[in-house]
Amino acid sequence: MTKNHIFDRYLKEANGDAEVEKRALGNFLLEEAEKKAEEWKETIEQFLPVESDVDELPDGSWLLQLEFTLVKPFTSKSEGEFHHYEGQNGSEMHNPIVRDHLTGLPMVKPTTWKGHLRFASRMSGIDREIINRLFGSSKGDESGQAGRLNFFPAFFSDGTKQEVITPLCRDTRTPARGPLYIEVIPKDSAGTLSLLYIPWPKGHDWSVDQIAEDLEATAKALKLMLLEYGFSAKKTSGWGVVKDKLEKVTLTAKGPMWPELQPSGEIADKNIFQNPQEAFLKFMDEAGNPKPGLRDNDRWLSNSEYDGLAEKPGSKTEYRRFRSWYDEHGTSWRRSQGYEIPSASLHKTYSVELVTAFVGLANQLAESPKKEINHD
Repeated sequence: MTKNHIFDRYLKEANGDAEVEKRALGNFLLEEAEKKAEEWKETIEQFLPVESDVDELPDGSWLLQLEFTLVKPFTSKSEGEFHHYEGQNGSEMHNPIVRDHLTGLPMVKPTTWKGHLRFASRMSGIDREIINRLFGSSKGDESGQAGRLNFFPAFFSDGTKQEVITPLCRDTRTPARGPLYIEVIPKDSAGTLSLLYIPWPKGHDWSVDQIAEDLEATAKALKLMLLEYGFSAKKTSGWGVVKDKLEKVTLTAKGPMWPELQPSGEIADKNIFQNPQEAFLKFMDEAGNPKPGLRDNDRWLSNSEYDGLAEKPGSKTEYRRFRSWYDEHGTSWRRSQGYEIPSASLHKTYSVELVTAFVGLANQLAESPKKEINHD
């Protein structure tokens, strides 16, 4: 991958052994992809949706941003014809991982998320009608429809490793052939799942109750996919499963139907909130907003990004606690202080730290009064 992303190299015109040239080409393409990955990894989030994007969507829409950590490796099968060679004796990487063509970063494709989540939905017993609403249906003609869930890639910026497996005969449990070399994202690597829900198309049987049903079904399927089935190739071996404890889960939802929640998970009175701790005040400006530099395009800095700041208002622990408080109570507290609340901010943001807690959050939000939502 050159600066102009030109891949034209002709093996038939190469000097020497074609297999040697093929090996050299595979290694060259990997080296160029890794160079691009190094350039892009700090700015990759520009390709993903942010909280403010939800304000442009119909009422009832929501954006889920889930920062996960792998319990076991993740792998996928690249469609590239030229594999790189590494490891002992320069062995061929039989299963190179899927990389983004532009950035060179290893990734989980949107179609991979969709396929594994749909599978988890079926396995969790979700009604087929709801599954078709969420993921779409195709009948081979124009009668099919798009789904309400929109998927985005998840990028990994910490590099890959090599795993070696030896296929066994089912009957004798002896090696069926030589070892296979697989490129993987190692366990403990981090990534972000971004999932956008838009209550459209509505269909002839549309009712506002479907928004609540869709959220509960999505949360149920996500838990099964992330904690039990995984979203990787070789998921029967447990690959692609994540930790229940997450860096962060943020659900940004638009519309008057979405309530304020108390820390207990109960629907809260909008006039009841927690005042900021003394330590939190140093993270806010005179208008009660987070100080410049703590957010980027309506997204909080991650813990590692906060560590990289030259000047920090407080410790990382205080920052994490402030961030959670502000997401839950910041708007209500600012309103009580007489600060101007931008009318353009049409969404509410909810945060949890466990996959299992997200299921509880979804169930609580689904109980919100439905009569307030704009049917149009």
